[in-house]
Amino acid sequence: MKAQNHMWILGSCLLNLWLSLPVSAADGEDVTQCLQHAQTQQALNSCQIRDLKQADAELNRIYALLHKVYQDDPEFLAKLKHSQRIWIKLRDADMAMHFPAEDTAQHYGSVFPMCYSTVLTELTLQRIAYLKLWLEGIEEGDVCSGSVKRPAQIRDALEKLK
Repeated sequence: MKAQNHMWILGSCLLNLWLSLPVSAADGEDVTQCLQHAQTQQALNSCQIRDLKQADAELNRIYALLHKVYQDDPEFLAKLKHSQRIWIKLRDADMAMHFPAEDTAQHYGSVFPMCYSTVLTELTLQRIAYLKLWLEGIEEGDVCSGSVKRPAQIRDALEKLK
């Protein structure tokens, strides 16, 4: 258990470090182009870290937009906040499960930042896709739509924000 706590702290520190690093890829270059042009492991790592930063920014944008679109539903917003906090814990636990070794350099080598960022990006993209449902809406007639608004309601809410 102590080793897992150490891995958890190390992973969190590495993630914070990676997210604060500047990336060398050109601004308009997507991750595929970046990876094709990368000549070193450090460049490959930078490409994936850049991709993670973009996914994280998109998740934050979606989350903020949900708060605006559903501002008239405080119960939903409280549940969204709770869900997001729990998802972050699950995501972190999944990352620790995916890369359980305490000594990442020895076990995974120089590819670890790239691999860690790739897996974390995929989990983030899955969360984005899930949360987008509340911004796309569900047509009337779906009896299981729960808190998801109708597309027309979402359009109206977005119009009010302009």
